[in-house]
Parts: sequence; C-alpha cells; structure tokens
Amino acid sequence: MSQAEYSARLARERDFHNNRFGAPEARKEDSFYFAAQAAMDFYWGRVRETAIGKEVLEYGCASGAGSIGLARLARHVTGIDLSDVAIAQAREEARRRSVANVTFKVANAENTGLPSESFDLVFGSGILQQLELLRSVAEVRRLTRSGGTAIFFEPLGHHPAINLYRHRTPGARTPDEHPLLQADFDVVRGHFSRCDLEFFGLAALASIPFRRSPLGAAIRAAGTRLDTVLLKLPGLKWQAWIVVMVLEA
Repeated sequence: MSQAEYSARLARERDFHNNRFGAPEARKEDSFYFAAQAAMDFYWGRVRETAIGKEVLEYGCASGAGSIGLARLARHVTGIDLSDVAIAQAREEARRRSVANVTFKVANAENTGLPSESFDLVFGSGILQQLELLRSVAEVRRLTRSGGTAIFFEPLGHHPAINLYRHRTPGARTPDEHPLLQADFDVVRGHFSRCDLEFFGLAALASIPFRRSPLGAAIRAAGTRLDTVLLKLPGLKWQAWIVVMVLEA
C-alpha cells in the first residue's frame, strides 16, 4: 500500500467515525448486540479484573464511556481514537464527571506515538477489524509490557448469513473493515506468547428478531446455553459471530 493509499484509508475511517459520533441517533446495527450479551459480559469481566491497579490503554475508545467507567479500578487509563469528534466527547464527559485519572488522545492506532511497554493492559472492542492487522497487532504488542495482557472483542467473518447482511448494508461500515478470519489469528499468535479465544453468538443470534419482545431474554438465554456446547466443536466455533481474545505478552 502506498503512502497516499494509506493516508486515504485513515481519512475514510476518521470521517466515517466523526459522522457516526456526530449523529444523535443510534445505528440499526447496534441493536443486534442484544444477542451478544454473553460475549460482552465475558469481555468486560476480564477487562475489569485485569485492570485493577494497572496502567491501561483503551485501543479505540470511541466517546470514552469504557475508559471512564474503568478509571475507578485502574491506576490510570489512556483512551485513543482516530475520531477527534469522539475524543472531544470523551474529554468533556470525563471533565463533567470529575474523573482525573483518565487521558484521551487523538491517535492513529497503527502508529500511536506512545512509549513502548507503557501499559499492563490494552483492550478494545471492534477495533482490530478496522485496522491493518499486522501493523495494529505489532503496535499493541509494542505498547504492552512483558507479562501484560491484551483483550479484544471482535467480529468474525465466516458465517454466511452474517456476511450476507454485511454485503447488503455497505453504508453501515467503511469499505476497509474486515471481520477476522481464522488465518488472521496466526498473525496474532506471532506477536503474543499466548492467545486464548472464546467464541460467542451462533444459536443466540436467533434472539435478534425478538429483542423487543418479552420473550427476547429467554430466547437469548436458551441460545447462549446451546452455544456453550456448539461452540466447543471445531467445525462450528469459527461460525460464531464474536470472538473474545485474551493475549499474554
């Protein structure tokens, strides 16, 4: 990729997310995360327990809710995002809530400019899919102290029905986004000493049409229980919607 192409990709991502964070209404796609509750609970549980008393980086912090919420547990939290609109919102919310041990910066996640081995924990949600994977994983490893942890919540790109939906809704994302594929984890394993993966969202996807129904939570719970069996099977786990990866530096 030439420098001009690289700069154009960054500009597309920045402009897309500036528009997103500048819009008052929620995206239709966000409502689908109703089916991902188990994944979110697992992800945030691991992030919170790992962050206690630590130097933490949120990699792609959006408007800062995660970083601000985590600040009560961590020694210090830094949040970075390419969107200057999101960072302005994050700084204002931290000021409004008088949270002193959090810092927000506009930064390119593939080349943050932050010092090497600055963080005990690096975490992010739906961010690696927006980046050039080799550059971003190398940068995450550079920023993570030896013995530290990185935790990411990411969509996978194997399920044909989910991919059909993505194909039919191109305006919901930039053309550069790429849900992770099985081969991508070879890149991740090449930079970290340990890579543990937990898969979520197969049978639980059936709850999405019922998310506003009184039956929605029960259908989701039944699907989640079934997923604990289905997603242990090698032939099915890569059909999951979400993976949570816990990495050791």
